[in-house]
Amino acid sequence: MRIVHTDTDDLGNPLRGGQPVRTFEINSRLSPRHDITVFTATYPGCVRRETKAGVTYRRVGTGTERLGLSYHLSFLASLPVAIRNTPHDLVVEEFTPPVGFCLSPWWSGKPVVSIVQWFFFGDWERKYHLPFSRIMKALPKVSRYRNFIVQTDRMGNYFRELIPQASIWKIPCGIGDAAFSNTPNDGDYALFLGRLDIHHKGLDLLLDAWTKLRESGLRIPLKIVGAGQGEAWLRERIEAAGLQEFVELPGRLENGDKLEMLRGCRFLVMPSRQETFGITALEAMAAARPVIAFDIDHLNELVCGEAGILVRSGDVEALSREVAALWQDRDRAAHLGARAYQHARGFRWDEIAGLQEQVYSDVVNRQRRHS
Repeated sequence: MRIVHTDTDDLGNPLRGGQPVRTFEINSRLSPRHDITVFTATYPGCVRRETKAGVTYRRVGTGTERLGLSYHLSFLASLPVAIRNTPHDLVVEEFTPPVGFCLSPWWSGKPVVSIVQWFFFGDWERKYHLPFSRIMKALPKVSRYRNFIVQTDRMGNYFRELIPQASIWKIPCGIGDAAFSNTPNDGDYALFLGRLDIHHKGLDLLLDAWTKLRESGLRIPLKIVGAGQGEAWLRERIEAAGLQEFVELPGRLENGDKLEMLRGCRFLVMPSRQETFGITALEAMAAARPVIAFDIDHLNELVCGEAGILVRSGDVEALSREVAALWQDRDRAAHLGARAYQHARGFRWDEIAGLQEQVYSDVVNRQRRHS
């Protein structure tokens, strides 16, 4: 099968989120049996074309760091020619800022499968003061979107209401075998891991919680691991709040260094205001580390039961209480970590890639039968 996959985010982008990780993990497992080309947006310092694990990556469009939206708009403007000039049997389209849909059905006569990982219209509307979500809801009326892969039941219900005639499959993100480690929990710090996006990831709320802990006399070491545009703000806020003695910013970590950081923590704190799944939580769970998170849509389908602790969304007081309680109860942290590890074993990339490949085959075969 010849597959064109569109994803505005890129594994090589230093400001990337979790979306291109799934793109790579799935495609690298399918590439021995399929011819796969991934179109991504450009970013500073990128090469226009390269091959990774048998998958061809092509960066299209242009942009400037002074106008962050320019990379996305240029990517979208370049897709029609890129798709039309690349022989394919299937288009796989990642939901993409700023309006979700890339309109691939307009540029291709082949079936399209849309994968919904990005769904953060609120952030973009606050930043650019444009009605992106309303545009997204209108686009299916003028295009032929009929196949969706979502990661949660709630997202599936949303698209069933938006496009009643659509076929929808729930296939969550996964994790590689190397990430699993059921080691004893003797961690000596709490951990945040992710992109340093202050509002989206709730880092302002995280520092508010740590300020309350300090005021109560608890000095719990916290490592905030990641990179992003919020780093300067974080450093200023940490110093202003007097947290610099026990809150660290080690920067972005990858691969083995990230795994070691996860295995060295006592628990992960995930104060996000919104997520569409929560790959970072899954990584912590695979390392047998419990997760303390806000009770938000989608993430609460992963961090559930005794796999972690959910706190009312935005409640800084409750977050600080749960952090303090779990920090002082090593046995409970170990128990929750063991349960989290067992839960994470149901999310492996090999099995998930197989499920996604079956969707691709079903969609292509269905169109062939009806053509």
